[in-house]
Amino acid sequence: MKAIIQREFRAYFNTPIGYIFIGMFLLISGYFFAVSNLLPKSPDLGAVLSNMMMMFLFLIPVLTMRLLSEEKNTRTDQLLLTSPISVHEMILGKFFAAALLYTLTLCMTFLYLLIIGIHGEPAYAKLFCNYLGFILIGFSFISVGLFISSLTQNQASAAISTFAALLFLYAVDWSRSAVHSKLIMALIDCINVTKWYSEFELGVLSVPSILYYISFTTIFLLLTTRVVDAQRLK
Repeated sequence: MKAIIQREFRAYFNTPIGYIFIGMFLLISGYFFAVSNLLPKSPDLGAVLSNMMMMFLFLIPVLTMRLLSEEKNTRTDQLLLTSPISVHEMILGKFFAAALLYTLTLCMTFLYLLIIGIHGEPAYAKLFCNYLGFILIGFSFISVGLFISSLTQNQASAAISTFAALLFLYAVDWSRSAVHSKLIMALIDCINVTKWYSEFELGVLSVPSILYYISFTTIFLLLTTRVVDAQRLK
């Protein structure tokens, strides 16, 4: 699995994808940092992360669109499927490569903490919760993108479909006011990934929210494994 992680991580920088993701992430977060923190002189960095949530709809598809669709397009998926590594190791390797790039890019925003620390007193306990929640929801979105990438061999289709799926997950909470069925409301709560971030946003280290994101990510990784397994048996 280590070899898969290294291979996939290097692949991000053998193409423009890694640079585009890092550049756009830092550009947009830098803009929100200037507007939310520097200009109003606010020490609350959580506002930057909350505003970045919407940008996930565009950035995560860029990160995940090639993970499995490119393998099928270039016919290298058969080499992987017949190699000594198992399917779940291949899936985890690709997931961890994308998660590593995402996490390292997020760590670059620690510069904002340094700037705030020089000129103010950040609430580090709250910021820890903000960052933890942001990492977990990012991993959840990556698992969705990886799953969708396993369904097609076209990167553009994978990106567009991932955007649509993440937009649905992001906006599903808006339908709660129009729903009166407790069963449907419970279902909305199960797939409403942004709802579970709210406690992290407030600085609360919520164990149920942590377990939710771990479970959500695990489910989509298992679904991806089933899809790839089915394709191997064809």
